[in-house]
Amino acid sequence: MSLPLLIAAAIPLCIVGLVIKTWWDRRFLLRNVPAPANPSLIWGHEKTEWEDNSGWQWRAWFKECGKAFKLKAAWGHPDILVVGDTVALSHIYAKNTYNYPHSPVFIPLIERLTGRGLIWVEGERAHKKMRALVAPAFSADNVRKMGSDIYQVAHSLQNKLSNEIMGNGGSSVVNAFELTAPATLDVIGRVAFGHDFNTIGNSAEGIKITTGWKEQNEMGQEQAGFTALLVLRLFPWITSLPLEAIQAQGAVANRIRELAKGIVSNGEIDEKGGKDLMSILLRANGQQDPAKRVDLAEIYDHIVTFIVAGHETTAGATAFSLWTLGQNPDIQTALRDELLSFPGEPTYDDFANPDTFPLLDAVCKENLRMFPASARNEKVAAEDDILPLREPIRGADGCWMNSIPVKKGQVIHIPSIGINRDEDVWGDADVFRPSRWLVGRPGCEKYCKPGDQGLKPADEMCGGWAGIFSFSEGPRACVGMRLALFEYKVLIYTLVKNFVFEDTGVNVMLRFGATLAPRVVGQESDGIKLPVKISLA
Repeated sequence: MSLPLLIAAAIPLCIVGLVIKTWWDRRFLLRNVPAPANPSLIWGHEKTEWEDNSGWQWRAWFKECGKAFKLKAAWGHPDILVVGDTVALSHIYAKNTYNYPHSPVFIPLIERLTGRGLIWVEGERAHKKMRALVAPAFSADNVRKMGSDIYQVAHSLQNKLSNEIMGNGGSSVVNAFELTAPATLDVIGRVAFGHDFNTIGNSAEGIKITTGWKEQNEMGQEQAGFTALLVLRLFPWITSLPLEAIQAQGAVANRIRELAKGIVSNGEIDEKGGKDLMSILLRANGQQDPAKRVDLAEIYDHIVTFIVAGHETTAGATAFSLWTLGQNPDIQTALRDELLSFPGEPTYDDFANPDTFPLLDAVCKENLRMFPASARNEKVAAEDDILPLREPIRGADGCWMNSIPVKKGQVIHIPSIGINRDEDVWGDADVFRPSRWLVGRPGCEKYCKPGDQGLKPADEMCGGWAGIFSFSEGPRACVGMRLALFEYKVLIYTLVKNFVFEDTGVNVMLRFGATLAPRVVGQESDGIKLPVKISLA
C-alpha cells in the first residue's frame, strides 16, 4: 500500500481514537466524585434535573452527595459535574472566569435569543473590551438620571391598570407576566436608546416583542425543547442548518434587529460626552481607529441584547413580587404603609439606601432569591483545572475530597435556584419571608417575629450581590444590575401604593426555559401564566 493511502486510512482512525479517548477521559476522570442513585438508562439524571420544580431536586442531591457531585448524562454522554459549593462557584465565576465559558450547546442558543452582545461574547480580551464599552451607561451617575423616564412608564402602567379596574367593576384578574413585561420593555427602550416602544399603549412593535419572547420561552419549557438540547449536544452543526425550528428561536432577535436599524438612524450623539448607551455606541461607530470602532452590525446586536435581557428579567422579578405579596397580605399591608409614609417621590439614592425602605428592600431581595431569572447555567472547562471546595465531599472510595480535578471539555451545571434555596444557608428556603433580611437591623423589629432567623455569615453565602446568585458574580455579573434594581423598586413602589394584590387560589409551578417562568397546574397548555387579582387601594 502506498504512503498516501496509508495516511488516508490513518486519518479517520486517528479521529475515532481521539473521540474515544476524549469520551473516556471525561467519563472516568470524575469516577471518585459522588453521584445520586438510580439514574435512568436512557435519560441518566438529566430528565429529572430538567423536570425540577423550585430547585427541590438539586437540593435533595446536595443532601445526598454534597454541594458538588456528578450526574449521569442522557444518551450516554460523559458525566456532568454539578457545582453548588460557594468556594468552587467563586473559583469558576470570579477567579477563573474565562476558563469557564458557556457550553458549546448554549452559545448558539444565546446568539439566537439575545444576539452577539455581552451575554454571548467569550474570551477575556473580547469580553473586557465589550464590557468596558457599555458599562459606563449603567454607572450609578447615569442610572440616577433615568428616574424621570422610569417613573413616567410606571405612571402610565398605573393609569392603564386603574382604568381597567374601574371599567371592570372594581377588580380585575390579570396575568402578572403580561402586566409587567410591557412596562419593562418601555423602560429599557427609553433609558438606553431614546426609543419609546409604547407597549403599555398596545403598540404593535412592542406587543410583537413581548408576545414573541413569551412564546419562545414556552417552547424551551416543553419536552421537545429539552430533547432538542440533547440532539444539539450530539450534532452541534445542526444549528447552522436552515431548519424552521432553529430559525424560530431567533425570531424575536431578528425582529428587534430590524427595529434597531431605525433606532440607530434616528439616534443622536450627545456631543457633550453623554454616557447614555446610544451615544456611547454611536460614538464608537464613528471612531477612526479600526481597533476601537464598533460597526453597525455589532450595535444592532447590543440593542438586541439589552432589549431582551433588560426587559424580561425585571418583568419576571416584578411579576413574582406582586404574586408573593398577594399570597402574604400582612406583608403587603406593612409594605404599603412604609411606602405611603415617604414624603414626595423617592429618588435613585433613596431606593439605593436600604434604610429608606427596609421592607421594600427585603421584599425585593427575597423575591430575587426565590425566583432567579436564570435558574440554571451550563459552563464548560476550557482547560484542565482543579476546583477547590468549601465543604469536602465524600468520594466513592469513602475518602473525603477537598477539591475536584476537571478535564478540558468538562460540562458543568450551576443550579442558581438550588443555590438560592439551599436549606443549609437559608433554612426555610421555600418560604417567602422578607424578615430574614431584617433580623437584627435597628428599627426593623416590627417586621420580624420572635424566633425569626436572620442571614448566615457572608463567608457561608455565595459571592454574588446580597449573597444570592441571581445576578451571577465576578467579571461577568449583570452589567445592568443598578438599573434593574432601580426600575424594579420604582414599579413595586408605584403599584403597591395604588393597588391591592390578592391570591387567586391557583397552584403555580415553575418551569425553566430561557428564563424562569410560572405555569398554572392543570392549565399548563395556557403557557406562562401567573394570575393575580387586583383592586384599587
